[in-house]
Amino acid sequence: MHKSRIVLVSLALVLMLALLIPLVGCGGGGTGTTATPTGTSSGATPTKTPAATKTPTSTSGNTLSDIMGGGKNLGDVQFDMVSTSPQLPQATTTKVYYKNYGVADQMKARMETSAEGTTTIYLIDESAQTTYMWMKEQNIAYKMDMSQGPISSPTPNGDQIHPTHVGTATIDGHPCDIWQWTDQGTTEKMWIWTAKSFPVKMEITMSSGTSTMEYKNINFGNIPDSTFQLPASVTVTTFPSYSP
Repeated sequence: MHKSRIVLVSLALVLMLALLIPLVGCGGGGTGTTATPTGTSSGATPTKTPAATKTPTSTSGNTLSDIMGGGKNLGDVQFDMVSTSPQLPQATTTKVYYKNYGVADQMKARMETSAEGTTTIYLIDESAQTTYMWMKEQNIAYKMDMSQGPISSPTPNGDQIHPTHVGTATIDGHPCDIWQWTDQGTTEKMWIWTAKSFPVKMEITMSSGTSTMEYKNINFGNIPDSTFQLPASVTVTTFPSYSP
């Protein structure tokens, strides 16, 4: 059904936000150095535990924040995100744009997907802690407070996760290190473009099945601020406060 399809696509986007934003935002606006993951290096002692730990177990081991640049600003990036999920009838492609990728308090995002003639656009502003869900054809946007709503993620801070290096692979010409961890019954795996500390594929396995997100046509370069702004003609309404 039309409405059900839109809801499912929206939920897939919320999942992506909940996973990605807390991870790349770790370390704030600092200029941490990017760890060079090798998995078999004789230098730093690698983590042997297959599951993520809530408390750091080694000061020399790589945390997820280290692996993803430690809050390093990678600038602006855009890509196509191809999502599959047991809850979605078929793969969904979402156009994604990021400004100041990697810096939690400066990052902005735009995520645009179309289904059955309806285009839904999410505009996320980390500094303002707001999200707009813009229904383009209806010319209506719903404003959500990220600090109170369900987009706020329970995902642990990246400084508290010590993933296991499980291999390497080349995806779309990008040499990647593969990292995996388990938390509260959910296993997450990331293929991270080593040179950029940038994820190009994610896999999340829960009791309900496995969801994947793959990034295609990745392009780093300046994106205009207007990409992340609502047109003045859009009617804005506020979602009711979220009560868990």
